Amino acid sequence: MEQSRVKRWPQYLAAITATLSLAATGSHIGWTSPTLPILKSPDSHVPITSDDASWIASFYLLGTIPGCIVAAFIVDRLGRKTSLLIGGIPLSLSYILIVTAWNPYVLYAARGIGGIGQGIAYVICPMYIGEIADKEIRGTLGSFIKLMVTFGELYAHAIGPFVSYQLLGYSCLLIPLIFFISFLWMPESPYYLLMKNQQRDALMSLKCLKRCVSTSQLETDIEQMQKIVVRDLSDRGRFWDLFDTPGNRRAVIISIGLQFVLQFSGIAAVESYTQEILEEGDAGLPASMSVILLSMLQLIAGLGAVVLVDKLGRRPLLITTTLLAGIALTITGIFYLVKSHFGVDTASYGWLLHSSVILYELIIALGINPLPYMMLGELFPTNVKGAAVSLANLVSSLLAFIVSKMYQVISDNWGVYTAFGWFAASCYVGVIFIVLIVPETKGKSLLEIQEELNCKQKRKASGAKGEQQISTIA
Repeated sequence: MEQSRVKRWPQYLAAITATLSLAATGSHIGWTSPTLPILKSPDSHVPITSDDASWIASFYLLGTIPGCIVAAFIVDRLGRKTSLLIGGIPLSLSYILIVTAWNPYVLYAARGIGGIGQGIAYVICPMYIGEIADKEIRGTLGSFIKLMVTFGELYAHAIGPFVSYQLLGYSCLLIPLIFFISFLWMPESPYYLLMKNQQRDALMSLKCLKRCVSTSQLETDIEQMQKIVVRDLSDRGRFWDLFDTPGNRRAVIISIGLQFVLQFSGIAAVESYTQEILEEGDAGLPASMSVILLSMLQLIAGLGAVVLVDKLGRRPLLITTTLLAGIALTITGIFYLVKSHFGVDTASYGWLLHSSVILYELIIALGINPLPYMMLGELFPTNVKGAAVSLANLVSSLLAFIVSKMYQVISDNWGVYTAFGWFAASCYVGVIFIVLIVPETKGKSLLEIQEELNCKQKRKASGAKGEQQISTIA
């Protein structure tokens, strides 16, 4: 056990430093919650309207679309490490522009540039972690991705209410700077180095990632990785291969459908305007404090999701969390409807608004938020997985932008309760979609999942042969 710990700590270190880029993206997501109310106040140094605020929140999400495209072009040309470091540049530049902004248009540009960094980090960081981690700890290291995003949000939420606008920008700038300083010393993915026929460098990289391992064991690991590289390069799929087979087409429908459910549940809008939403209810606790409490609870919920997904299964967790999210959003919508449309004094019921919003964000952190991304690795065969991840991220970014922008438009013109009614209805429709379309993948091999998606009846002999092929590849 001691030897195992010694040789794997460099992988933990590499994963933590790599996911600091995602903590930077989380701080950008969380930055709007304490900042937009300040900018919309009468004494703001950069006066903005509600429409300006919606664009400031939305341009970040819009910027992730070109970021995903840039990542697809550079990841196999420059490598995982270099590409991830490049992604840190717009994440840093964005905060520099935010601190020096003198009008809303500079903030638009700053948020769009930061979004490019998020798009790059969201595509490349999971690839890097998947390629440097041993299979025994790959799930644990993969869980750092969502946890670091949540940590970044908590960081911005916790600092924002107590410091000035400029100091918040400088404080958030520290995260990408620490990422640069720490990740610069981490090894490149040995998988990528083998793709470039750099066997000696790949061996050195693997040696850095696995301390106290004999040379013969390292050479054995390199040989196994070389076989995987040869297989992947010879069977590399193209984008249109996503639609070649019934199984792939169904997987596309499932993955895109889950993104619609997640994004139309209003996650981007609620996260961008959390403090503004909570300020509508007097719960005896300031909205800024409720946001901090919410972010801390989300960290705990993220850890819970890691445990529950393999115990309860994907489908039950998706159905339960989507239904409960719809109920929480319905309560929020009714609160706003009663307050604004019927003129009822809701002062003594502010706790209900705070509880429903906090419940919503906790529930989605347990299932409907992480699972659509996790299931991408299960629904698609290896040769089209890269194209599938890029497509899902592009659709997710576009939908998040639409929801974040339309939330303010709908709220200003038809009331906040209308926006939350839309979010709640999307969850209820999503439950029906999951029940009818989404398969359970818990405890199934990749072959079994593909056969289910392709609606093939397995024969015993062919099934045994297929299982053998899968285990050889793995």
